[in-house]
Amino acid sequence: MRASEFIFEATADDGSHGKRKGKLHPDLKSAMGMIHRVAGTADRTYDLNRAMMAVASSNGKEFSHEPTGESWVARSNMAAPYTKEEHDMLHHAYGAIGTPVQSATDDHRREPEDTHKISPVKGFKGY
Repeated sequence: MRASEFIFEATADDGSHGKRKGKLHPDLKSAMGMIHRVAGTADRTYDLNRAMMAVASSNGKEFSHEPTGESWVARSNMAAPYTKEEHDMLHHAYGAIGTPVQSATDDHRREPEDTHKISPVKGFKGY
């Protein structure tokens, strides 16, 4: 069996001086039906994630909630220290490497008021 029999990506000269770009093989193209190539920013993974979240809230005609272009964390990294000591260590490290940091929440963790604090499951006492 030749590799060309199972590798379906054909190449086409796109005029980019020696750099060749793959193109979809006609047999695969006809079998795929409706497919989309989505152009976004350099962060394709983030863009696709945002698009798929919007798809999940859509029925094709309306949204169950209005999607946003970016999440609250946007294109920033996020760190979530658990203790005050970890918080201080992170801020010390950010300062050492010159990375700006913004706090997204206050320093206090608390359960939302509607959280059930008593388990409905009886604890296991052993055999």
